[in-house]
Order: sequence, then C-alpha cells, then structure tokens
Amino acid sequence: MSSPKDDPPRPPSKVVEPTKVNTAPQQASTSPGDGSHIPADKIHNPSEVDRNDPNINVVEIPGEKKQAPSFKEQVFGYAKVIRGTALGKSDVKEHGEQVLRGEETVPVKRRGSTSD
Repeated sequence: MSSPKDDPPRPPSKVVEPTKVNTAPQQASTSPGDGSHIPADKIHNPSEVDRNDPNINVVEIPGEKKQAPSFKEQVFGYAKVIRGTALGKSDVKEHGEQVLRGEETVPVKRRGSTSD
C-alpha cells in the first residue's frame, strides 16, 4: 500500500487562461500630457461653460469650510448643551450648540497671576 506522501499532486479541476490587463495603471501618473496639469487658459467660471456640451467636464470646487472645533471646544460645547438641557436653560444650551458649530469660541480662563 502506498502512503499519501508517495502520490503525485493532482492537476487542477479546471484549466483557466491567465488574466491579462489591457488598461494603464491609474496611480502615480507622471507622464507628460496625462491630464494632471490643466493650462490656465482652459479654466473657466461655471457661468461661462455650456453644461450640455459632452466634450466639457465641469469640476466645481466647494467654498472654504469652517474649521471644525478643536477637541477642547467640542468638550466645552457638549458640556454646555448637556448642562443647558438638564437645567432647562435654553441660552446655555444654545451657546454650546454655537461652539459646536464653530460660530463661538471657548472663553479663555487665565490661571495664576494676571500681572506679567
């Protein structure tokens, strides 16, 4: 009787053609004329462009976003919201919501000596 070690490996159950890729890689495209650089004369305002033209791609850049509140401001804001809700003070709650939206800042508390 033969042991499993002596048996030759079995061929695969299906024969499949190797995979071929016909497209160029999309990462780190640095060749000239690859479209990564847009000449200044090709940049137009959205109002100047016919959006129904199939040969034109329109890319709109969103306006500047407000910077998200820092972790300290978020903690302060949530604390104000919770405190205002618990105590029934809508002005305290509203101030906390304004801090969370980035409309208000956290008041700076000085500690120690105020003389410099």
